[in-house]
Amino acid sequence: MRAPSLPFAMLRQAAREAHARGEMARAIGLQTRVVNATPPDAATNADDVLFLCLLLHGTGRVAEGTSLLRDTLSRFPGNPALHENLAVLLLAADDPKGAISACETALALGAVSPNLHDCLCDAYSRTGRQDLAIEAGRRALEAKDLIFGAGRPIAAIPAASPPAFDMTNPDENVIAYCLWGDQPRYQVPLLENARILPHLFPGWTIRVYHDTGAAPEYLTALASHGVQLCPMALPAGVPAHRRLLWRFAVIADPGVKRFLIRDADSLLSVKERVAVDAWINSPFHFHAMRDWYTHTDLLLAGMWGGSGGILPAPETLMMNFKGWRVENDHIDQDVLSEMVWPIVRHDILVHDSVFTGCLGSVPFPPFGALPPGSHIGQNAFPWFSPGR
Repeated sequence: MRAPSLPFAMLRQAAREAHARGEMARAIGLQTRVVNATPPDAATNADDVLFLCLLLHGTGRVAEGTSLLRDTLSRFPGNPALHENLAVLLLAADDPKGAISACETALALGAVSPNLHDCLCDAYSRTGRQDLAIEAGRRALEAKDLIFGAGRPIAAIPAASPPAFDMTNPDENVIAYCLWGDQPRYQVPLLENARILPHLFPGWTIRVYHDTGAAPEYLTALASHGVQLCPMALPAGVPAHRRLLWRFAVIADPGVKRFLIRDADSLLSVKERVAVDAWINSPFHFHAMRDWYTHTDLLLAGMWGGSGGILPAPETLMMNFKGWRVENDHIDQDVLSEMVWPIVRHDILVHDSVFTGCLGSVPFPPFGALPPGSHIGQNAFPWFSPGR
């Protein structure tokens, strides 16, 4: 088959560029034209469909993406990437059994993507097969460590011990969040964290990197609890999901000796406090936690922390970041895996309640246990809903 004409190649590139700017509707429109213009049996058709399905998934149009993948698989049944992406969409549609079948087909066809083990872990846990979920989760973590652990660190861990934790100077011990818009899912738990911080995490200060979407009275309420407010703005042409990286600014703040990075919709807990205490009394410069079957990333973006003055600024991390998959709202996880994990992997205390022992992780301390079905990092907003 002859190469596509220049206008067609430019159309495909325009779709990618629109996605990179966060213009999802335009990207979908352009990529739909690409898919419709490509002969169904062309070798490029499968790759074009995969990108369109990623866009549809990212905008919640899961049923459309699933239908498109099934149609494309009828022509390319031996394409493992199509089966892999079908598994992800089926899991998003709450069809774990279908996701398991699609994952198994992709693996049988020779796929090696860690995403498959991530998907299997989540799907098996939803079907009650925690034993198989744990096996799949361990494979996911080990596969990611093989990929990213071999990367060249762009910073070095100092030979000196971590700084002593000084509870009398909360400004040097920061729990960092990012916040944009006015969604109660994030604002309600975050304000509760600000209220309980002096009781649960004395010696720490909450810092929020935020845009102008929150009402002034809400920001005032945060400030009344001692929260440090850091206004942020997304540069033109930068996709919205990069706001997830705002909270990473704390890692290069010269006034911060210890930092924790957390999700705004998750509540701080005693279990978490005890784990953090174990870390600050250990010889390790960094800390991470895994507490559920979906926690199969090397570093979870809202469940890690470290000593200041070691990691480069987020801008430097992004300058060196290559990206192992199409950039999406997992950008924070991907930056941590590719850029931060190679630096910290030999100097990090990892508490893990599910995949304990994997990559040197240890159990959580036997204090502050959460109720069955609850875990660190979960969305806490439902607990504030009427009737709870």
